[in-house]
Amino acid sequence: MYLTHYKTASTTYTEAMDDAYYPQRVHWFPETYERTHTGMVYVPHLLAGKVLDESIIKYLNENPVDGKSGFILAAGSQAWAGGKTKNPNPSRLTYKYRIPLITLTQIFAGKTSALCGCNDYVATDASACASSLKVMMDIQNLMQNFGFDRICVLALEDAVADLTLEFFGASGANLTIKDDNNGKKVSAFDSVNGGFIVGQGAVFTVFHSKNAVEKLGLEPKAELIGAYSSSESGANAIGQREDGQGYSKAIQGAVAFSKVNSTDISIVKTHGTGTPANNSAEKNGITSILNDFVATSYKQKIGHTVAASGLLETCLLLDDIKSGQIPAIENRTEDDGVFLSKPCDVPDGLILSLAAGMGNIYSAAIFKGL
Repeated sequence: MYLTHYKTASTTYTEAMDDAYYPQRVHWFPETYERTHTGMVYVPHLLAGKVLDESIIKYLNENPVDGKSGFILAAGSQAWAGGKTKNPNPSRLTYKYRIPLITLTQIFAGKTSALCGCNDYVATDASACASSLKVMMDIQNLMQNFGFDRICVLALEDAVADLTLEFFGASGANLTIKDDNNGKKVSAFDSVNGGFIVGQGAVFTVFHSKNAVEKLGLEPKAELIGAYSSSESGANAIGQREDGQGYSKAIQGAVAFSKVNSTDISIVKTHGTGTPANNSAEKNGITSILNDFVATSYKQKIGHTVAASGLLETCLLLDDIKSGQIPAIENRTEDDGVFLSKPCDVPDGLILSLAAGMGNIYSAAIFKGL
């Protein structure tokens, strides 16, 4: 199973949304909201347009595979935001839509699947913030058990809509303008800084089987060795066990399926939300299985892109590996050579990518950089 094409969209640009019900800073593409007042454009569709690369779409349609082809939309939910919020006044993120059905992710998935020439399978994944990494388990199942040679994955969500910001603000999960004013900075696995802000982001990827890679003469970006998703016992729907059982079960499952040793893994792309609960859970889950590794996080640079985050961040890591360095976790206040406070050279070994989603889901995928 090989990752052969990908296109990412994310931004380091942030802006304070002080007119939101819970005022907070976000990473966003302002142009995606320019015409929302007309009711004729829909923000997630515009965001998808940033990654549905014309050259990749053309390649897919001009180069069919022998086996089956499928499409998965990793959307985080079955209907993107756009509903009513507590905010009595419209904010810069308020938009209209004249046709409510366009908010249904499966309809958009069907349309995009046809665009990609994927005619044997189409699905939407609603595994919250774990969506885009959770579907790696679906890819391995479809390719190994059902004769699929190509799977396209589009991952995005309506990340900075009013309703999304209201949800995170009400739950106290992310940093607000109040935290910003108090000097707190986003980070992860740190005793001083922590937490996240929400961000717009998307990724479009194409996976091919070994047979398709050989026949088409493709040069893969990475090999998907194996993936596994799990849940943990005794947790509430939005909580996490401090011992990291959900993470450790997902990692163990991915290692077992991949038929590798845990010692083969040297790089970890963490979920890295920086919340106190995730700091403990993820760190304990990782260190209970791995010993010699370095770990990084991307949410501090681009925001929490929710459904897109797991796969988007994995592709960003692949880009960084090509440049020769694993980036540090931003705003660390302690000197740490494991959960990196400084960039480091790329060690030899496999890559472990992690993600988690509210609703008690933990996903792990193991990649080999090529």
